[in-house]
Amino acid sequence: MEDIEPRVYRQRLVIEGHFKAKLTSDSIKEYLTALSHLLKMTVFAGPYCWPPDDRSRLEVPLVDLNGFIAWKESGCHVYAFSETSFFTSDIYSCKPYNAKTVVDYTRKFIESDDLVFKEV
Repeated sequence: MEDIEPRVYRQRLVIEGHFKAKLTSDSIKEYLTALSHLLKMTVFAGPYCWPPDDRSRLEVPLVDLNGFIAWKESGCHVYAFSETSFFTSDIYSCKPYNAKTVVDYTRKFIESDDLVFKEV
């Protein structure tokens, strides 16, 4: 992608893989919180995950999980699809971070054998 605004630093990383770990709303929040600490990001909102819990009265049953955390430096959004055991993590930051650290942490956390990633 062409860098149309070189005065704004941004780093993007997309990670995908099939997971063996049992992912729940709580574990997605744990992932996002630990990732924030690992990268020394400043959390100002979240982590959030939906569906939020088993007590929610939803008209349509949701089996997939989505999570988000907002950092002063930007944020991370994750998706976990239960039917296919597929996980995606999108990290966007205006502060440099070590992509390999994020990839290694994610691979271990979700217990993935086929994890792939791309810096955008």
